[in-house]
Amino acid sequence: MTHNFLIPRRSMLQGVGVCLALPALEIMSPAISSASETATPIPRRLGIFHKGNGIDPAGWEATGTETEFTLSRNLAPLQSYIDDIVVLSNVSNQAKGDHYGAMPLFMTGVQNRNPGQTFDQVIAEHVGQTTQFDSFQLSADPVDVRSTTLNSLAYDKEGRARFVERNAQFAFDRLFRGLSNAGTRRKMGSVLDAVRDPTAALLKKASRRDKAVISTYLDSIRDVELAIEKHDQSAGIRPHMDFVTDDVVQLDDFPSKMRTMTDLVALAFWTDATRVASCIMALESSRRIHNFLDLKADFHWSSHFENKQSLAEEFNSANTWYVAQFGNAIEKMKSLKEYDGSSVFDHSILMFGSGLGHGNQHLGTNLPLVLAGGKSSGLNTGRLLTYPKQPPHANTLLTLIQHFGVEAEQYNNSTGTLDRLCRS
Repeated sequence: MTHNFLIPRRSMLQGVGVCLALPALEIMSPAISSASETATPIPRRLGIFHKGNGIDPAGWEATGTETEFTLSRNLAPLQSYIDDIVVLSNVSNQAKGDHYGAMPLFMTGVQNRNPGQTFDQVIAEHVGQTTQFDSFQLSADPVDVRSTTLNSLAYDKEGRARFVERNAQFAFDRLFRGLSNAGTRRKMGSVLDAVRDPTAALLKKASRRDKAVISTYLDSIRDVELAIEKHDQSAGIRPHMDFVTDDVVQLDDFPSKMRTMTDLVALAFWTDATRVASCIMALESSRRIHNFLDLKADFHWSSHFENKQSLAEEFNSANTWYVAQFGNAIEKMKSLKEYDGSSVFDHSILMFGSGLGHGNQHLGTNLPLVLAGGKSSGLNTGRLLTYPKQPPHANTLLTLIQHFGVEAEQYNNSTGTLDRLCRS
């Protein structure tokens, strides 16, 4: 490659009323100036995926040794990724818990209805200064009006909840179309139409590998657009909520929306729109009925499964489905390639779980926690890490805070960091 073909790292595809962020490419100029040309470093990203209502320990707990272990019923969808995950066991010493404090516990290590700054925002302050969004928050569930702590994962240093986007179309517009108004969006029709000419010009400069990256990138953006359009078409024919029947609830738009949300996290990372993102898959005390799984009980009610075999079966089925959605996020990130042939997943650390352990007993002990990461994530993957002395979950979070380069010796009630979790 010669300097004549280099473009700036923060280049955007610009069309009428739209700017589209690009993934890292070989033809982007080096991030540092030196005698030797060095490719732009690919940043590390943090993705957080939350599922409320806790778990049934009998359906969750993996068994075996640190390196030779068997995944449980709930974790079985991650079998294909067993070498990419770390299952944590016996983390969090919060004996008592409740739904109102569960999301703060997941994000801060402490049961509290005034969470203070969550660990993702500590990291976002450090790694999000040059991105379009320092962090981006999504939710696949509607608002629960009873409390902020039932609706938000991320809180800034002032203790204020960060905005959570629940509309897939708006999320897509903010990430890939900018804050254009409805009139502009109608004129555009499609992001890809607006950037067709600049894309053609870019492809003339692109290397063979870049052309493959750009092609896959544009296809992926269009896939998300189509998924959103399909979802909106389904939503548009719904009757007023006062007239919702079981037949309407059985529409398959929720799985489609969930897939769209997890895809948006992957694409946001790929385009460097943000390096910190969270997705609420299910709120604490979520009342969703998973009819698409042939389940009848609402999710919160099924979490009170003790001594009720039918509820336990439904609860475990729902939890297994949510784990599978986390698997979809991993797979999507694996499919998105960077300029050097690595994947988005290779440079990402993903955390999945709940701020409640035993769902029926509302315990904050032994939280269900799974981390995932690729070869450049620095995670010590392919492990079942059991901690007999039950360290606080804040130790997990401090470990990640430090791993992202933040100089911190303490985070909330941490007593240190988790050994064996990170390689470097």
